[in-house]
Amino acid sequence: MAKQSNSSNHGVMTENPNWPELLARTVDDLSKVASTEIKLLEATLKRLIESQTDKIVGMLALVVAFGYGSLFLLGGIVLLIHLWLAWWLAFLITGIAICSLGIAFQRVMSAAAKKK
Repeated sequence: MAKQSNSSNHGVMTENPNWPELLARTVDDLSKVASTEIKLLEATLKRLIESQTDKIVGMLALVVAFGYGSLFLLGGIVLLIHLWLAWWLAFLITGIAICSLGIAFQRVMSAAAKKK
C-alpha cells in the first residue's frame, strides 16, 4: 500500500532536528567555503606574483640595455671629440659634461623633494 502525503505538512518539521548531523554539515560546508576561498587567494597571488616577476624582468632588461647603450654613446662622444682634439682633452671634456649633468640632476631632484 502506498503512503499518501499530506500537502499541508510540507513546510513543518514534525521530528526533532539531529543537531550533531546539522553541526557536522555546517562545519563541512564552512570548510568547503574556506577551502574554495584559499584556492581563490592562491590563484590571485600566483597571478600577481607572475605579473610582478614579468615587470621586474622587463625593468632589468631595460636597465641593462640603458647601461650598454650609455656606454656606447659615451664611447662615441669621446671618439667624436678625439677627431678634433687629443685623447686626454676628449676625456676631460666628456668627464666635465657628465659631472655637470649629474650635479644639475641632483639639484633638480633636491628641489622637487623640498616641494613635497
